[in-house]
Amino acid sequence: MAQRSRLRRLLAVVTLLGVLGLAAAVGLNLHLASGMGRIDGAFDGLAGRPPPAPGDTILMVGTRPGGSREGAADVSWLPGEQSVESVMLVEVDADGRSARVESVPMPYDDRVGLGARPASAAVAAVESTVDRRVDHVMTIDWQTFAELAADNDVDASYRYGSAPVAQHDYLRLVLEGTLHAELRKQPLALYRALRTTASGVAIDDTWSVAELDLLVLHLRDLRSADISFAAAAR
Repeated sequence: MAQRSRLRRLLAVVTLLGVLGLAAAVGLNLHLASGMGRIDGAFDGLAGRPPPAPGDTILMVGTRPGGSREGAADVSWLPGEQSVESVMLVEVDADGRSARVESVPMPYDDRVGLGARPASAAVAAVESTVDRRVDHVMTIDWQTFAELAADNDVDASYRYGSAPVAQHDYLRLVLEGTLHAELRKQPLALYRALRTTASGVAIDDTWSVAELDLLVLHLRDLRSADISFAAAAR
């Protein structure tokens, strides 16, 4: 009887620890998600869109502070004063083991002018340019990459207004320093990378927290060497 009593107490302790661990994970997840902004109506009213494709295609719009840069309007669908710095597609393969980052081949005026139109107009313009369906929209403050570089002691610099090739080189260096093989064994470093990224990101309002979790889990084995950079084909 005494042995059974001890076993029941042990099971109760294990169960309690499991519940507390789950609650902590959920709380941390919600805390990180709350740091991200939301983009309303990114797919409202779109018609005649390209067909869905395997994997995920994410429209990633890089922004920079201020909307007064020559030819660049303030991004109307984001808070504060931000202008468009880059327009890229992130293509995640269906198996989650590789990804491509492609700059959208648009004239400069068209690219920086995306911010003056609704988010759905930006999606429509990109889809018509590359004839590929956009599954989700994300904006990221370009300063976020500088913060990730500083967090991981990456010696990289970037000048606003640089050409796509320079943008790719900079992102490659930052990602090499961030997505290293030991990251999963360093929970504090992983949390810091997620926190830094979440604080500079806004996502479309169709993207649920559960879907984000599944995407992160899907990409758990992705490393910087599995990410390629190119210009998207028209």
